Amino acid sequence: MTAIISTADLPYAIQGADLIDVMVAGANAKASRVAPCLTWDGSDVLQPAPTADQRAEAKLVLIGAVKRWVESGSGAVQSQTAGPFGMTIDTRPKSGGYNLWPSEIQQLQAICKSASATPRGAFSIDTTPIVLP
Repeated sequence: MTAIISTADLPYAIQGADLIDVMVAGANAKASRVAPCLTWDGSDVLQPAPTADQRAEAKLVLIGAVKRWVESGSGAVQSQTAGPFGMTIDTRPKSGGYNLWPSEIQQLQAICKSASATPRGAFSIDTTPIVLP
């Protein structure tokens, strides 16, 4: 499998986070499952390698996902009150674990669809003469 992102692609502040290598490997695996064209190497004529622009766009999506996973917190809820005022900070993961959001999956799949912009299949040629008045 061709990796889309590596730890070196991530912002420096999160490169040393716990389990970062596992998160990067998981993000690459999830992306290759939902948008397989991003990992094609071009050895097959019907499976061309992605362009540099497509890889750059996919990197942005995956870096955002990994950054969100790292910053999701430990799952703590903190509450503070002062008189009638209160504040609650909730750092529990809202995504149900280390998963790509549906919007990220759609973005990755859209990158693959743009790769196959040339239609394949049957075509027709209109041979009807044009009658001018």
